[in-house]
Amino acid sequence: MRREKERDRGLKKVILFAVILFALFWGHPLSAQASPLAFSTQRLAGHDRIGTALKIAQEGWTSAQTVILCEESDYADSIAATPYAVSLNAPILLTAGSALDPRVVAELQRLKPQKVILLGGSGCLQPTIEQELSRLSLKWERIGGADRYETSILLAQRLPGDSLILANGDNFPDALSAASFAGIKQIPIVLTSKTFPASVVKYYAQVHPQHLLVIGGEGAIPSAELAKYNFRVETRLGGQDRYDTNAQVVTYMQSAVQSNDLFLASGLTFPDAIAGTVLAAKLKAPLLLTESNDIPPAVYRLLRAHMKVAPPASAADSSGNPSANTSGNASGNTSGDTSGQTPHNPSGNTSNPDSGGNAALQGTINAAAGLNLRNAPSTTGKILGVIPQGTVVGLSARQGQWYETAYQGSTGWIFSSYVTLAGSSSSDSTPAQPGTEPSASGTANKINSAPGIDLSPNGTVYILGGPGAISLHAQNIIEGKASSAYPENLQASPPQITPPSPPAAGGTPPADPGAPVTPPVVTSPVVTPPVVTPPVVTPYDPSKEIPVDPFQGIPAQALSGKTIVVDPGHGGPDAGAVGPNHTYEKDNTLAIALALNTILKKAGAKVVLTRDSDVSPATPYSVMADLQARVDIANQSHADLFISIHNNSFTNPDVQGTATYFSSDNPKQNESLQLAHCIQTAVVNTIHTKDRGINDEAFYVIKHTTMPAVLLEVAFISNPYEEARLQNPIFRQNVAAGIFHGIYNYFKNPLPSD
Repeated sequence: MRREKERDRGLKKVILFAVILFALFWGHPLSAQASPLAFSTQRLAGHDRIGTALKIAQEGWTSAQTVILCEESDYADSIAATPYAVSLNAPILLTAGSALDPRVVAELQRLKPQKVILLGGSGCLQPTIEQELSRLSLKWERIGGADRYETSILLAQRLPGDSLILANGDNFPDALSAASFAGIKQIPIVLTSKTFPASVVKYYAQVHPQHLLVIGGEGAIPSAELAKYNFRVETRLGGQDRYDTNAQVVTYMQSAVQSNDLFLASGLTFPDAIAGTVLAAKLKAPLLLTESNDIPPAVYRLLRAHMKVAPPASAADSSGNPSANTSGNASGNTSGDTSGQTPHNPSGNTSNPDSGGNAALQGTINAAAGLNLRNAPSTTGKILGVIPQGTVVGLSARQGQWYETAYQGSTGWIFSSYVTLAGSSSSDSTPAQPGTEPSASGTANKINSAPGIDLSPNGTVYILGGPGAISLHAQNIIEGKASSAYPENLQASPPQITPPSPPAAGGTPPADPGAPVTPPVVTSPVVTPPVVTPPVVTPYDPSKEIPVDPFQGIPAQALSGKTIVVDPGHGGPDAGAVGPNHTYEKDNTLAIALALNTILKKAGAKVVLTRDSDVSPATPYSVMADLQARVDIANQSHADLFISIHNNSFTNPDVQGTATYFSSDNPKQNESLQLAHCIQTAVVNTIHTKDRGINDEAFYVIKHTTMPAVLLEVAFISNPYEEARLQNPIFRQNVAAGIFHGIYNYFKNPLPSD
């Protein structure tokens, strides 16, 4: 008996020792060794795939001239349609194939489109849907081939250019990975199978793209098939699995990304993702794929590398549950559902000054350039007015990161990051710099567990679909509240991630428990002038400008029989924008126009210049007379195209890039949009500027001309680097070459007739 007691005591000691070791090991937060993520998240999810597509449309569009409708299980056509949908700024909605879902009918009534495009043949969306659309007084058009491969080709034919993406259409992940990039860069996606369909081989032989990007490895697109049909591959992106391929695509597209935000979709099921590709591309954000319950290492590495600010050390404990100091995401809502959420302090204070969201809550506008009042809680909402800095407004409701308020008789929505709530310290809300805008996601990130540590530079992860597609545990990993089960994901932080900043002015740093307590010193308030940081100026090296041969790969007399009006903006008494080194926009636009004139004439076109020297086309001069004179010259010439050339300017000298405008009020609006895409793509690819996209604006000269018309903002004369480029004759010549290439692509790939 004594031996048994001693044996029991010994066994208890062993067990106790094991328990202590277990507690020491598992009780230690993994985040101290690992590199947890730290993003706020927002779920875009409905009760089913149709509902999720509706949520995505409601997040990104207040209205739409065109809506694309797809059968709910037809992933292939939807993914291939992404670039074309982005070109039209059209959301993708899903419905059953036999009849319009009532929720879709309601969404169409909200969006008020002029046209609905049906994707796929009548086997996907039956003729009964055509009849329902007609009863709703909606114009419709069908784009559908004999199979998914032919449908992708029909869509590709509507996107002119010299690039093509080839992806396997028999499964969704590879094509889905490419969709966001394809939408941003306006590159068509052609679907194929392991054995190339005859339609794909024929289309490739017809277009001979200069740049062919293949997505997927040997198992998706065999090299033997590529060689058999002489497909000249410029780049191939394919990994060991779908997540590795996705990571390679996202890494490849980094130069095209302009958003801090990311989109996350299931790599196992497609329905929730297909409508989100268009929104991701519209916001110029990448689309990542993930498993249901964890983040694959290849994708986790991308998320970690995307972070600019590290999370607090106590972000996650070993159990995968939030630590004692960790609340939910930025909204305190782990589901990401912001409906019914009460207003909280956007500065990140844990106290909530108003739990009811009533009009008694007040805030002060802190944006130095004023804050836009929009008609919807989204950056796509129409601007109703600008509320000046310092204005105190009542806040009647909150939706996501937007407050509802009233100003000068208009009720609308303002972005919460630029509002200091009454009773909160002004130092808790950083004023926006002049000219700043919220990201298109409209999200400001603050991790409540780390007051004063602003994690907003990391951006927001938009999760497409509900917990059945991407679990709450995976969401917690992204928010930094749980640890990944992959050992590869628990390595040290990449060197580019900066450690958390100390609390901002007005915050309280953590006390040193060993230091004596010093009573606070009370002093009179001191007004400190703001510190003005000079803009970072990139040194300009003129030798980097390499002349482009505008006629390489283009047949002689390619524009024979075409009449093109070239409009150099400003001139005479109107200098246009003036650069920091006192250069004039009117001189830059004229130089580019004259170079374009020479190129177009060599290509066989008849060119009409609205001015060929430093004069205004209007005598006597007035702003209105000048604009009307340019319109009259164009309309009287019965031209095929009108191209207006300008330089952009902004109060923030750091802003750069190229943008092209069309007007939906132009009688040739569809052709104008097509021309805008052709010129924007060609110019950006030629001069390698930041792509600021296509915009719809009612500028007088492109609104009132009767032919397809665009206005090109070549670069920002207000940016010292781009101002220097605009002065370089080689750069001007290359801009002209890019415009010419865009014009050529427009005529080479005309819009299909309705």
